[in-house]
Amino acid sequence: MLMAGLFGTGWILDTFTVAFRIPGTFRKLFGDGAMTAAFLPRFVEEDQRSGREAASELFSAVTRRMAGWLTAIIVFTECCLLFGLLLFDLSDRSELLIRLTMVLMPYSLLICVAALHCAALNGVQHFLVPALLPVVLNLVWLSGGLTAMACYADDADHVWMIALSIIAGGVVQFVFSLWKLRQFGVRLRGGVISDDMQQRVAQLFRQMGPVLFGLSITQLNSFVDSLLAWLLAQPAGVLPEKLEPFRLAEGTASALYLGQRMFQFPLGVFGVALGTILFPRFTRHITARDHRGLGRDILHGLQLVLVVGIPSSIGLWLVAEPITDLLFRRGAFGAEDAQLTVRMVGAYGVGVCVFCGLLIVNRVFYAANDQMTPARQGVICVGLNIGLNIVLLPILKETALPIASVLATLFQLGLAMEVLRRRYLNGGYRIFVPVLWRSILAAVLMAGCCVLLGKYSVSDDSTWARVVRTVMPITVCVSVYWGCLRCTGLVPKQLLSEPFQSGASNAIT
Repeated sequence: MLMAGLFGTGWILDTFTVAFRIPGTFRKLFGDGAMTAAFLPRFVEEDQRSGREAASELFSAVTRRMAGWLTAIIVFTECCLLFGLLLFDLSDRSELLIRLTMVLMPYSLLICVAALHCAALNGVQHFLVPALLPVVLNLVWLSGGLTAMACYADDADHVWMIALSIIAGGVVQFVFSLWKLRQFGVRLRGGVISDDMQQRVAQLFRQMGPVLFGLSITQLNSFVDSLLAWLLAQPAGVLPEKLEPFRLAEGTASALYLGQRMFQFPLGVFGVALGTILFPRFTRHITARDHRGLGRDILHGLQLVLVVGIPSSIGLWLVAEPITDLLFRRGAFGAEDAQLTVRMVGAYGVGVCVFCGLLIVNRVFYAANDQMTPARQGVICVGLNIGLNIVLLPILKETALPIASVLATLFQLGLAMEVLRRRYLNGGYRIFVPVLWRSILAAVLMAGCCVLLGKYSVSDDSTWARVVRTVMPITVCVSVYWGCLRCTGLVPKQLLSEPFQSGASNAIT
């Protein structure tokens, strides 16, 4: 809301979103993604078999090596960007992109090390602080933005103040996570690491390679979408003639960013939280060779994805317009900006269930030390996404970017589920039917109520009317969906504690 109100969907916010995407990609690769997938199972195993001291030594060795790699990458990148800045005659857009990237690159190191701390906290069964770290960043970010609004009038000054506040937020995240980790007896140690531990860490980083490759391919989807949105949103006559059919409206990268923020709300609140809880459980089941417990948790996790993801996907698509109006349409963010963002929110919204499902399924593979399956499927997904972009951009314009991502991810989820079915689920896909038909039926009835309610909504444009147009359909839809599930025999509160039993008794290997 702050960024939209300050900048609208103009070229400054477009440029910022691309620059901020780079440390975000580093975090997903080296922090939350590949490193967590490779490190967490080894950390849990070391903690269970050899004790907290050995786990601390592993944590210290991994942190040192990862920090060294990232520092080298950041220094090299900064030098290349400085070289480009000094030698080439750049447009205002390109110069701002390079300068913002140079300022934000150090955040990559801070957030990746903090993410490793959070993985260790998850390994010792502490989840609160890792869940709060994004809140810490948001609070510092908001403080920086509000300070910029109070002290400066120029948009360029605003964006620099916000970039510096993000660096400050990274420092706070790092210190906070390190402090909490010490309370559990896991300390970042100095001194010499034993040869045996060095060998284990080297093996862990070799195992991380396929995960890093697979995730880098997957993350390439998001980065390419943002970069395309930035590159193709040029004034008329700037793009080569052959690219004119692909030209996008200015502000596409900003609208893409805001659309991702909206679909990542249910993904982060539910999907990432569920994956964070289940990943250590998957690892423990596999370490103990508890195949029945593993199958039960896989079934339970995917049932929850269906029950929460299906209505989230449909609901976010249905209420994209009132949500966008309520949250973003103010200040520099006008009606045209809102319409562009509505299309992005709706298109990404239909993929909530897909993204949540893939997140859970891939964690099963990583817990089983199978990094290559997600990597191979990720390569296919990226190729499909690029092909869909080429085909759909001239037809659907800006909306083609999120739709291509959702379709490519859906295809990847299908591939992953087929492997999962063969390995761990005796009952095949039919074990999901009891929950699937109940969720779809309840969601269809919910959608009908939402559409009917929209015909009689408040029509004026006051803030109060926007609140009513947003809150009322969401409240009614949640109530209808919850009630319909209960009428079909599925109690949502009970599903939080145990998997739905109808048709699930033969699901476990």
